[in-house]
Amino acid sequence: MSQRDINRNRATLKAFMGRLCFATLATNSIRLRIDDQIRRGYIWIDPPWVFSRELQEITSSNAYSEKSFREWCKLCDPLRETLLENFNEEENGSLTFIFRDGYRLFLPADLESYEQPGSDYDHWYANDETT
Repeated sequence: MSQRDINRNRATLKAFMGRLCFATLATNSIRLRIDDQIRRGYIWIDPPWVFSRELQEITSSNAYSEKSFREWCKLCDPLRETLLENFNEEENGSLTFIFRDGYRLFLPADLESYEQPGSDYDHWYANDETT
């Protein structure tokens, strides 16, 4: 994750503020679908990430286990249907999504991936296509 990700996606994130989102997990990646079926807005997040509430860690992408996937997914139930209230961006490229009831999803800076010449990997991205 880098400042490049934030710069590319800032306008879309701002458009998603105050809207409902619905999380699904694919291994240890998260897709946050925005609103309803009419709009195809979403945020896709690859590891690493940390899910918390009021500074108490609930789980992280590192805690993923194929053997206990269903139990691990239940830890993320508060994201199944929630409100995306805001986001905080840091100068180093880290980002925190802030949800209803004090839940947070922290994406640390991942500068190593971006220092490689020709790398266009995006740790996360947002899409707001209207059908």
